[in-house]
Amino acid sequence: MSGQLWLALVDAADMVGFTLTISINIILLGLIRTRGKTLGTYKYLMSFFSFFSIFYAIVESILRPIMHIENTTFFLISRKRFDYSTRLGKINSAFYCACFATSFVLSAVHFVYRYFAACKPNLLRLFNLPHLLLWPLMCSIPVTAWASVSYFLYPDTEYTEAAVTYVLKTHYEVIKKENVSYIAYVYYQYENGERHIYIKNLLGCFVHYFVMSMTFVVVFYCGFSTWWTIREHRGASDRTRHLHRQLFKALVFQTLVPSIFMYIPTGVMFIAPFFDINLNANANFIVFCSFLYPGLDPLILIFIIREFRVTILNIIRGNERGNAVGEAYSTSRIKSSQPAAVNLSG
Repeated sequence: MSGQLWLALVDAADMVGFTLTISINIILLGLIRTRGKTLGTYKYLMSFFSFFSIFYAIVESILRPIMHIENTTFFLISRKRFDYSTRLGKINSAFYCACFATSFVLSAVHFVYRYFAACKPNLLRLFNLPHLLLWPLMCSIPVTAWASVSYFLYPDTEYTEAAVTYVLKTHYEVIKKENVSYIAYVYYQYENGERHIYIKNLLGCFVHYFVMSMTFVVVFYCGFSTWWTIREHRGASDRTRHLHRQLFKALVFQTLVPSIFMYIPTGVMFIAPFFDINLNANANFIVFCSFLYPGLDPLILIFIIREFRVTILNIIRGNERGNAVGEAYSTSRIKSSQPAAVNLSG
């Protein structure tokens, strides 16, 4: 498809995704507050993810990124809403990259929590104060590495300036060069028939792939271990096992959604230029997916966790009595199984 058509699709996804993200995450936060008693400390992790999703949607809406792959170069281009310096534009683009990486890292932390709850309940204390303060620090390491690489290892050069000017003029006529900031991932160039590899750029891509692969390994290992433990363990109460199953189903779908909307598109984004696959403006399918992702993810929790789903359905039906009955039923199950709740409350 042409660049102009992709711009229209991306801008539409921006509006839909922003509205969906804000509204759905606010609803989820309300449900966590009023119906999240059985979730223990996990509700705080869910709340943080919702706040981050809202923040991420705002950042995306402000920077209005587009992506383009031209020969052996991948461009992340941010469209300025107001005038600012080239350096600030570079910082903004790197900050967007940091938010992008944070979504991967937070997904892995979700799985670590569920792994502890199901397989290593004694380690849930690591999600309580003061140990809880260490998690943001540990998460900031890969996120900072991703952002730093994006800022320092991909400098603007005469080649990238000429290349981005050509891309905008050829594929996005309505966008002027002075109204954008960008990061150009140049893998290699051909000069006089010889291929010159950019080692710094390849090193940066290695860091990106390392962060992505490590989070995926954590997700896979913790997810499989949690599934196996829930499948084999017979000693827990019905309520505990039922809640574990609900949360695990949610996390399974929460893995599929970022895999489809984040991991796979991002993998294609980094691999295509290395093999000289000229996607051109079609690389914007990555942006299209990233705009929709923060709004789709919380829907999974709302529809899979029974208390959340029943509450929403009762509100839609206007069934206040049913809502009250559902709450009473949930409360009675908590009281009847109180000892088992230790595993969930950390």
